[in-house]
Amino acid sequence: MKKLIFPAFLLAATLVMPLPVRADDDTPLAKEMEKLDEAYKSFRRETDAAKGAAAAREAQSTVLKAIPLTPAMLEKMPAGEAKDKALAAYRLQMGKLFVSLCEVESAFVAKDLDAVAKLVDTLKGEKKDGHDKFIEEEE
Repeated sequence: MKKLIFPAFLLAATLVMPLPVRADDDTPLAKEMEKLDEAYKSFRRETDAAKGAAAAREAQSTVLKAIPLTPAMLEKMPAGEAKDKALAAYRLQMGKLFVSLCEVESAFVAKDLDAVAKLVDTLKGEKKDGHDKFIEEEE
């Protein structure tokens, strides 16, 4: 009986703990971000320069499709200056992401995998920053 208490407690604890979940995973923006994530994962571990450059171009294309879309969190905001500023900040961050992905492509074309690794680390921070700002978490 004592052997069952700890596993039962552990199971109960995991059921009552809130887990962060991305809101609105089926939106057009979420779908584009999923494609971007797949491209990011592929060039993050790619050692073939041509394949890496192609993955970076795919990611660039996805970002361009995502720029005019509005994050669900911002859609819920009332119209006004705050929403306009938030949308501009989102587009600015996406523009910076596009430039970073162009730098990744250039590094692959130059066959500079060390530079690619550094840029990917930078992208990781940009990704976290963007998610912190533009994705609301539900409990």
